[in-house]
Amino acid sequence: MHALRTARLILDAPREDDVDAVLDACTDPETQRGVPVPSPYTRADAEYFVRSYCPHGELSGRYLVWALRTAPGEPLLGTVEVRRDQTAGAASLGCWLRPSARGHGYMREAVRVVIGYALDPAGLACTELRWDCLPGNLRSRRLGEAVGFAFDAGEHRTLPFRGESRDTLSGVLRAAS
Repeated sequence: MHALRTARLILDAPREDDVDAVLDACTDPETQRGVPVPSPYTRADAEYFVRSYCPHGELSGRYLVWALRTAPGEPLLGTVEVRRDQTAGAASLGCWLRPSARGHGYMREAVRVVIGYALDPAGLACTELRWDCLPGNLRSRRLGEAVGFAFDAGEHRTLPFRGESRDTLSGVLRAAS
C-alpha cells in the first residue's frame, strides 16, 4: 500500500494492534447510525476487518483502506476507504473516525490527500469520485462538501445498509480535464 502524508498525519495500512481502536470506533453510536458496519459490532468483526478485509482489498485491487495516525506506530484514529465502482474510472469514498479523534480536522485533512491520490493519473487514476451519506448524517455531508463534493444536483442512490436498501444523498467530484 502506498502510504500518504499530510502536515499532521500519516495514512498507512491497518495493522494487528489496531483491533481495539477499530472496535472503539465501530461500536460508537454515531458510527453505527451512519456507517454500514455490522450491528452489533463485535471484537471478531474488528479482527476480521484488520486481518482479512483490508488486506483482501489491496490484493484484489477493488478497494484500499488507509489508517489515519499522527505518526508511524501511533494508534489508529480512523480510516478512509476508496472502493472502485463497476464503472471504469469511478470510485466511492467512505470513512469513519474514533470518537476521541473528532473535532480536530483530521478527517478533512486525510480525505483531501486521499482524493488527490485517487484522482492523480500516477495514483489510482480515478476520473470520478462519489460520496454517499444517509440523509440525516449531516456531519458526513458537511465533510463531503468541505472537500469538494457537489451535492447540489440532489442525486440519490440506493445502497445496502445492514440487510436493507437505504436511500442516500450522493455527491460527486470529477477529475479536472
